[in-house]
Amino acid sequence: MRVLEIAGATPHDRGVDRGRQVAAVVRAHWRVYLDLFAIAGWSEAEVRSHALASLDALGAWWPDGRDEVLGVAAGAELPEWIAAALAARTELLVARGGPDASVQPGRECTILATVSPAAAAQVWDWHRELGDAWHAQQMRGGPLGFAGVTEHGICAKVGMNDAGVGVLLAILSHVDDRPGGVPIHSVLHRILAEATTVEAALAIARSAAVTSSSVVTIVGPTEGGGRTATAIELSPAGPEVVEPIVDLHDALWLPRSNHFLSERLAAGSRTFRGDPDSPDRLTLLRRRIAARSTPITKAMDLVPMLRTAPGEELGDICCVARPEQPLGRAWQTLATIAIDAAGLTILEGSPLDAPGARLRVPLR
Repeated sequence: MRVLEIAGATPHDRGVDRGRQVAAVVRAHWRVYLDLFAIAGWSEAEVRSHALASLDALGAWWPDGRDEVLGVAAGAELPEWIAAALAARTELLVARGGPDASVQPGRECTILATVSPAAAAQVWDWHRELGDAWHAQQMRGGPLGFAGVTEHGICAKVGMNDAGVGVLLAILSHVDDRPGGVPIHSVLHRILAEATTVEAALAIARSAAVTSSSVVTIVGPTEGGGRTATAIELSPAGPEVVEPIVDLHDALWLPRSNHFLSERLAAGSRTFRGDPDSPDRLTLLRRRIAARSTPITKAMDLVPMLRTAPGEELGDICCVARPEQPLGRAWQTLATIAIDAAGLTILEGSPLDAPGARLRVPLR
């Protein structure tokens, strides 16, 4: 597992530091991103136009975020639109629902969280061809330091900051999704960089004019001094906080796959990449919650509940790419992330894999 340490006195400086460290990997994999955008229906000229529109939206919402993206471009010696396209890659890939569902259904991330204790874990599923284009990171120099996992050239994805606020992400799909809005990865970046409580994180998420849909699971301290977990669905139609489910022991859980659960947003739901597996994965998690007899004490207790072997369960939570699957269909679980009051744990690979590289970042 590659771990980058990124620092700088200003957002632009931190972007430059990142750009210099990731330049070679971004150049080696940029063609894969372009091919994925093409599969989603965009020409290179359209990618450039939409990416710059997202950069403008980001600048209007969070100027520091825009400055950091531009720093990435400067540090990597790449055109600004390429750094902007990486930041907005979700908006480009989900706007038309992704690759044609008639070929082979896609898969995406699954999350499981508990409210008390406030703990969460997720598997991060991504394209096999980009399996060498991600890294763990530790960020310093901004309002809050943070650690987590992201792709080369993207300032943040999932992680936890020094205040103990953590974020996890799963993609959703809505009929109003389109490119050009504030990138969801920038929303996560701002939460990690600025939020000291769950309430502050929710306020940041609600304030972003997003044009693609996601569910963000947030774990951390509250304004009242406790700790909690919550999940907020974001879409062009607005945000909705999702209520947890209650098990037989009155414990509160937040299981998530890739479809809307809030009634208002579900009315505009579009199955993500033709994925019929999302309801099955959610049903499987609910069954495992109901069958669990021992309480959760830490986030790593959730990880075995995310383990599946291909074809052995109702839904495949752990993605295993097959050799014959083409680009856009070869989904692989690249990392597993767990967050609780003690800190952040990043595991290379999936709960199905033999133990591999592990990064533990204790809460300062």
